[in-house]
Amino acid sequence: MIHTVFSVDGSLYQRWQADLLAYSHEKVGQPGPLTRLLSADGPPTPFAGRTFQTEPFRPHPVTGDYHLGSTRIMALKSWLQESPPTEEVVLLLDPDCVFLAPLLLEEPVSRGHPISQPVWYMDPERNQDNQEIVKKHCQNPEFVDAVGIPTLIHRDDLVELVPLWWKKTREIRNDPRSRALTGWISGMWGYTSAAAELGLRHRQLESASWSWEDRADLPIVHYCYPVSDARKQWQWDKRSYRPWERVPNPPDDVPLASKVLIGLLNEWVAMPEQKICLY
Repeated sequence: MIHTVFSVDGSLYQRWQADLLAYSHEKVGQPGPLTRLLSADGPPTPFAGRTFQTEPFRPHPVTGDYHLGSTRIMALKSWLQESPPTEEVVLLLDPDCVFLAPLLLEEPVSRGHPISQPVWYMDPERNQDNQEIVKKHCQNPEFVDAVGIPTLIHRDDLVELVPLWWKKTREIRNDPRSRALTGWISGMWGYTSAAAELGLRHRQLESASWSWEDRADLPIVHYCYPVSDARKQWQWDKRSYRPWERVPNPPDDVPLASKVLIGLLNEWVAMPEQKICLY
């Protein structure tokens, strides 16, 4: 059993992503529960899964930072302290992920050895900027792994990791040079730096395709990038999508990952309970 967890704020932008993720989680029969970490004021919106609600954490009460990645770490910390999962394996996702098939493992996730998606831009040797980040913020830069979401990690490793993950992310965000170099992925560098110092060595496993890839053979699609056809006549981006509206069918030359994503989105939108008029 794998406990899937992701973090969102109270915005409409992240609400529809959370609901689409929950729909795909149930449709494919992913083993284990799905928990939404909702960092928002007021009553929670309906959700087809579990909800653990926290304060918004934005802006941060001390630093005034609006970094969403920091909010996720704080929400994870509260969840692990107040309502820890009974399952030993936790799957960390972003809300802009959908399941195409169950994520099943041939080998169990063991202590000290998370399983994570290889991410090329997180390679410490990719450029001088990356080298500067790991040398400045990690005591063991040679052990920093080039990984990101999705990540499967043992619950006990995550409990140990989160406080240092938070500390490293704050150090990066509070350093003007490091903050400029990392931008929105400060939390990812905080994670890999903390994991390296704790001796966590990741087994890299491709479990998600990017929206611009012409493949749909992996269990998850991560649609963090905009996509279009060759002539730019058809385009789709999560940032400009009008929630609960049908998307025109993609042309043939649109990457397969985005074709199946849009098909799933339109299937979800067509359900009677999704007939929500916002405009």
